[in-house]
Amino acid sequence: MSLIYEMLKPDFLLHHAVWGSIVVGFVCPLVGVYFVLRRLVFWGVALPQVSASGIAFAFMLQGLGLNFLAGNESQEKHLAIVGALIFTVGTILVLAALERRGAGLSEGRIGALYALAWAASILFVAWNAAGETEMLGLLKGEIVSISEADFHAMLDIFGAVTACMFLFQREFTLVSYDRDMAVTLGRNVLVWDVLLYLIIGVTISLGVMTVGPLVIFGFLVIPPLAALPWARGMASLSILSSLLGGLSAFAGFYLSFTRDLPLGPVVIGIACGVYALSSTARLIVPKSLC
Repeated sequence: MSLIYEMLKPDFLLHHAVWGSIVVGFVCPLVGVYFVLRRLVFWGVALPQVSASGIAFAFMLQGLGLNFLAGNESQEKHLAIVGALIFTVGTILVLAALERRGAGLSEGRIGALYALAWAASILFVAWNAAGETEMLGLLKGEIVSISEADFHAMLDIFGAVTACMFLFQREFTLVSYDRDMAVTLGRNVLVWDVLLYLIIGVTISLGVMTVGPLVIFGFLVIPPLAALPWARGMASLSILSSLLGGLSAFAGFYLSFTRDLPLGPVVIGIACGVYALSSTARLIVPKSLC
């Protein structure tokens, strides 16, 4: 218990890494619940990899000699975030348009996108040998090296995302669950869709730069699935998903730190364990007691 207390103190050596991981664990499930609600779980697989390809694209431009991308490490990370954001939001808008048109097989489209994003990431990095090491570090989520300014900027952005997810929860839920009713009630479905997609894009892009695509995929999908059997409404689903994500992040960081294990796989393993326990308990506990 003393080590847990020490890890949460401001003077802990890896203070930014601990709290950064916890914040990502709390916020990403708030976005992920809409993937589950809209039955777009496969988006959670593909979009973090698309975001990673945007990061690789930024480094490719640098390797091609575009000097405006040159700068210190902090500036390069900011530019990589811009690349990730452009790729992620652009892809979301295209996928959303195709979903509304009912064009093609959705699962096949997402599978092809995932493969393309992986291939593009490798090809983009190949243009910049110097950026390859940095890219690999970013994809692993080098949160340990996050600066003070970037840490507080991340907290501000994720704080704004959290506020939006709760302030506009009714509108987001309505356009996700019953679009016809939303139109009947006078809601501008397109505006709320675009706002939700922008929030998703920002969350995924910043999250991939913070903890890597694997952990972001896990946080987007696994906590909401674990919370779903116990939720009695959108608010309870969001809060419970967020709590499970944050606790999984902290438990994963603790185990990673004490056992000298890679953070990402440990966090995902714990989140999957929570999901398994939730599913098992739901089969045992009578519905009348829930």
